Amino acid sequence: MPGVESPDAPAAQALRSTAVLPPPASSAFRAHVVAIVLALAAVALGVRFGTFAASGADAYGYVSQADLWLRGTLIVEEPLADQAEWRYANWTLAPFGYRPGDDRGTMVPTYSPGLPLVMAAFKAIGGADAVFYVVPLLGGLSVWLTFLLGSRLGGQEAGLIAAAALLVSPVFLFQLMWPMSDVPVSAWWLAAVVLAQSGTTIGAAAAGLAGALAILTRPNLVVLALPLLGFVIVSGPHRRTVRALACLAGLGAGPLAVALLNRHLYGSALASGYGTFSTIYASAYGAVNLVNYSTWLLQTQTPFILLGCAAPLLMRRDADGRPRGIAIACLLFAATVLASYLWYTPFDSWTYLRFLLPAFPLMLAASAAVLTRLLRDMPWRRPAAGGLVIALAVWGLWTGRLAFHVAEEESRYVAAGRFARELPGDAVILCNQHSGSLRYYSGRITMRFEWLDPDMYQPALDHMRSLGRPVYVVLDDWEREVFRARYSPVADLSWLDEPPLLLAARRVYFYALPPSAPPARRAALGYN
Repeated sequence: MPGVESPDAPAAQALRSTAVLPPPASSAFRAHVVAIVLALAAVALGVRFGTFAASGADAYGYVSQADLWLRGTLIVEEPLADQAEWRYANWTLAPFGYRPGDDRGTMVPTYSPGLPLVMAAFKAIGGADAVFYVVPLLGGLSVWLTFLLGSRLGGQEAGLIAAAALLVSPVFLFQLMWPMSDVPVSAWWLAAVVLAQSGTTIGAAAAGLAGALAILTRPNLVVLALPLLGFVIVSGPHRRTVRALACLAGLGAGPLAVALLNRHLYGSALASGYGTFSTIYASAYGAVNLVNYSTWLLQTQTPFILLGCAAPLLMRRDADGRPRGIAIACLLFAATVLASYLWYTPFDSWTYLRFLLPAFPLMLAASAAVLTRLLRDMPWRRPAAGGLVIALAVWGLWTGRLAFHVAEEESRYVAAGRFARELPGDAVILCNQHSGSLRYYSGRITMRFEWLDPDMYQPALDHMRSLGRPVYVVLDDWEREVFRARYSPVADLSWLDEPPLLLAARRVYFYALPPSAPPARRAALGYN
């Protein structure tokens, strides 16, 4: 009867207060449409503002390795390294993203193969520029999967808040613009987490395969296999052992492929292109990284991202999604990501929060679930949630505004590469920052001066001249003084004060070195 409360009303109200009830069909449809729009926005931003350049170390390393996969070999012949006699000659002739191979006169990639393999597939289908669409597309997938994860934790409103928060995250935005592995490895781990919650053996096996691709993309995160199994276990009470074994079977392909490739390229299954464990990790780094990561996290993400830490206390078990178990697994996953980089070599910029990016979607999903639960009984919860999303968007877009200048900044590598194509075909270019991109766009051999000790400067140039190869120097504007300070005590660098042969993008200086130093100057420097 109207105005008369049913005897079951208190029980129903209690159930609503502890469970995530499915929304009406029309509301669910609208939520999915909005989530798709957010995902497409990520793709659009990555394509519009992202760099389409094989620049610097990372971008060149990944893009050029994709070409090697298409060629069918990862070992690159470098004949000049076989002939050169100066110290560290093999390192000098290896551009960014590569290191000398075990066989003299060869070099091999230093970066993990997961992203280059996907890039190679895209290039085989869509042509050269297709490699640059991989990261924007996987960024869109990350936003969509964050919506799904947030929906399972706190309903579709929480899913939308989490997806929007990821989209405007300064770290996510910045990495969305680069052909690097940060967004892809986050997308693959997130796909594994979502698939692991299917409660089916097929879903667990698929989660394992997604995790294997993530491990192939960034092998040091193999430890995330443990919290991934946690998601498999909490996804349902039935056939847990079977599902866990199915997940492990898929996961195992990742470490196995990495071990075989490491043995092929570096001589040992436990070696890597990044160097030994002791050169990358140290206990002394822990305190520095903890302070840096905590400070940067609050500065870029605001305290909102820490709300997720309360999720296990606020979530309750229900018959559908077991949000409490999922929340605990999310926090364990995020803690494992942090532990993987806590003792890693420290850096000095908030952009290196990119190492922790695989944890962001899970923490944001948990935080959004906590927020919607706290606002659940408030009449103004929707305006409050909307206001928070707007505030996060304003803060994130302002803090991460550097992301929208990446393409313009990196275009100088392409411009310099085009200039270099006008140089003689047998030219050798002494450079550093452009050591990979000049090879990629011009096909000219490069030498990295960071490996060329000052006392080896003149012998290296003399060797190239004895082969009849003209030598050029290409420097970013900031590298000119670095180069001068390094070699002015042992060489005549008066040509640095003269107008450059070419100036690319108003920042990249091309110099043609004189055939040889004047005799008097050579004698003064101690050369015969």
